[in-house]
Amino acid sequence: MKTLYRILSGITAIALLAACGSSEPEKPMTTFEKIQKEGVLKWGADVIGGVPYVYEDPDNPGQYIGFEMDIAKAIAKQLGVKQEMVIRAWDSLVPELQKGAFDMAMNGIENTEDRAKIVQFSEPYFVYSQQITVRKETDGVSTLDDLKGMRVATLSGTAAEDILRGIPEIEVHINPEIIYSYQELEDGSVDAVVLDTPIAAAYGATNPKFKNVGETFAPGHYVIAFRDEDKGLKQAVDQAIKAMKENGELARILTKWGIMNPHQKSIGIQ
Repeated sequence: MKTLYRILSGITAIALLAACGSSEPEKPMTTFEKIQKEGVLKWGADVIGGVPYVYEDPDNPGQYIGFEMDIAKAIAKQLGVKQEMVIRAWDSLVPELQKGAFDMAMNGIENTEDRAKIVQFSEPYFVYSQQITVRKETDGVSTLDDLKGMRVATLSGTAAEDILRGIPEIEVHINPEIIYSYQELEDGSVDAVVLDTPIAAAYGATNPKFKNVGETFAPGHYVIAFRDEDKGLKQAVDQAIKAMKENGELARILTKWGIMNPHQKSIGIQ
């Protein structure tokens, strides 16, 4: 009897071990599931020279405002969570995103071909174009061709940099922050600045020493960047942006910040 008991006990133990060994390991949470569980959507942005994107509120130090801050809050609300901004240098946003410093990057990120090879993009939320800015006394500049033989500053990692580098006759000065390009223009280190229209409106049009010249050119889209594996998060954010376009919330945000224009209709913002 004892022998039979030992045999049955051994069989039971083997069966239990086999059952444990055959069970599948628990699948790790996706980024979107983690966001839903923790209730926080983390997004990366640079606040240095960030007008009108995201920047420190001059009336409330330590608080940040801007049209992208408003968009981030609206997206988070659509997802049923809170937003949390993680501050990083602009030209490090994509590398920091890939390292997992935040869930998505949103900071005037252009949907360039090179960037599309390493991250995935959201539904576009703004149509930008390029603008030339020169000193007030500069004459005879209104197009890219007019910049040949000149020193021109821009921000690193932008569509403007790609455009300028494609013209060998232009001496391109690349800066890690927006404000440095305009400082170089003011002190005479460069002859012009080429940057996106919201930047030129904030820094070129408002400085009495500068003027924005010529027609804007090379339109493109601002998008949110995600890691390639975060398809669920991208889909959820796309749905949020589409809803904001349809209910007029995105148009209201752009209007509030003075950057709503007819070009936005091309991406469904009415």
